[in-house]
Amino acid sequence: MNSRFFIVFADILLPLLLGMVLRRWGLSREILRMVIKANVVCVATFLSLVSFWTVHVTRELLWLPISILPICFIPVLLFYGFQKNRFTNPLDQGSYMISMMLGNIGTLAGLCAYVLFGEKGFAYVQLIAVPQILVIVLYCFPMAQRFYEIGTGSGEKGKPNFLRLLLTPNQLPALGVAAGLLLSGLHVERPEAVGTLFTVLIHVSAWMGMMPVGYDLRLGSVGTYALKLWPIFPVKFILLPAILYGLTILFVKDPAMITCVVLSAGAPTAIFAVAASQLYGLNVDMSESSFVTTTLAFLFVLYPLVYWWVGM
Repeated sequence: MNSRFFIVFADILLPLLLGMVLRRWGLSREILRMVIKANVVCVATFLSLVSFWTVHVTRELLWLPISILPICFIPVLLFYGFQKNRFTNPLDQGSYMISMMLGNIGTLAGLCAYVLFGEKGFAYVQLIAVPQILVIVLYCFPMAQRFYEIGTGSGEKGKPNFLRLLLTPNQLPALGVAAGLLLSGLHVERPEAVGTLFTVLIHVSAWMGMMPVGYDLRLGSVGTYALKLWPIFPVKFILLPAILYGLTILFVKDPAMITCVVLSAGAPTAIFAVAASQLYGLNVDMSESSFVTTTLAFLFVLYPLVYWWVGM
């Protein structure tokens, strides 16, 4: 098996462990916040710009941002149709729905796509990941607010300012995508050194993104909810990839693009699910358990299967 296969494991698991070690050593949380901001504002924006610099807009490409709608909202339909009563506490219900709904597309699926297809694969996945920010701000945050109000009988939790949430430095990677597409459309030649820097920074970005996650992770909560969250696994790793594969082949012929959609559909619970639970007073232990268990399942089951499928 090619050594590139193991890059994903190193770039995800090792920074998680490093984050846990740094917490034990007493590293300031403020330093980690600076790392997160530098990653989003500088590194992720650069990676988006560079990867899209060589992408040419086609009709097939337009399916990628649209595909986030079934990826996110099929789990919502399943939740309200079959799973809402699995937990009686609205604070649990909110965490459960968001954990099933949001995927770690930009970081984990993006890294896997890069290993499989290079910069092109990374760019394809970012076209799916960027619209998920809109879903988070316009749907997940208000729903988390609603579950909090029902669960506590209170409407006092501050209502989100959607415009302020959208217009933040965290959205700069979306501008990177636009700038990259503009440079591509203008046929501006990309310097070779930029591509070389990309191959380094994509791994740096993964470490900068996952290390703070490891810092905040509390593994004691994982076992408490692992078995209770079992329906998330067939939804994320069987149902969504199968449905998105079936939909994508109707509009797309490029095998790399199809694979990137499948990877994104099968992405494990996003760290944004944990962040939303923290922000709105939902069950953080549940969302952390879903994040850890689905990430491990993705790394050791789905990713190897996709890698084998692509290599056939």
